[in-house]
Amino acid sequence: MKKAVLITGAGSGIGKATALEFSKNGYFVHLMGRDKQKLEDVALHCRAGAALMSCDLTDVAAVTKRVGEIIENPLYQVEVLVNNAGIFKTHTIEDSSDEMWREQFEVNMLAPMRLTRLLTPYFKKHRRGSVVNVSSTLGMRPSGATGAYSASKAALNNWTQLLAQELGPLGIRVNCVCPGLVDTPIHPFHLLEGAAKDEALKGMAHLQPLGRIGTPEDVARSIYFVGSDLSGWTTGAIMAVDGGINLT
Repeated sequence: MKKAVLITGAGSGIGKATALEFSKNGYFVHLMGRDKQKLEDVALHCRAGAALMSCDLTDVAAVTKRVGEIIENPLYQVEVLVNNAGIFKTHTIEDSSDEMWREQFEVNMLAPMRLTRLLTPYFKKHRRGSVVNVSSTLGMRPSGATGAYSASKAALNNWTQLLAQELGPLGIRVNCVCPGLVDTPIHPFHLLEGAAKDEALKGMAHLQPLGRIGTPEDVARSIYFVGSDLSGWTTGAIMAVDGGINLT
């Protein structure tokens, strides 16, 4: 039975890089995301094979159905779940709305919880499983105008450590990776090109002690490290992968 990984938000950015990293290391990759075309493009580069799961994480019935199909497949054993999908919107407390808070908690916290809940009996049956929650340094130390996002990621960090205690005796590891400033579609500067983008990245580089903005590949390597057997004795870790920005 071939080892497999399920990755949400796999169509671009950190999710895409993580899919390629696991594939490079022999994992069959289940790619989950909303944009089928982007998932197809990623699948073309997954040398160990890939399957597409085009659905919205907020569609509970659809997600439940697709996960059920995965765990019933006798050809692959899902060993790792990477809860990577997220949504980021800035706001002050005065211009925020209930809907804005609900939306970010729905995707950033409740969706990872539901997927993990669906896969826990499967992991428990095999006495083997690894969950990696992709959070943010804003979940460790918030910044202005990021109330709902920072709060949802702080909840994800806390839940990671709670779940590590709960599932550890069942042979299931749960860890969290917290990226800092990374060049992904979640940030407006990602859309810039040429000299304008170079200038934007240069202007933010000084915020990190390591002197540069992160790449999706920087984070993907850390996700693979904590998700795979390379970290077989690690659970409950909250790992900052941020160039040191959380220290400044």
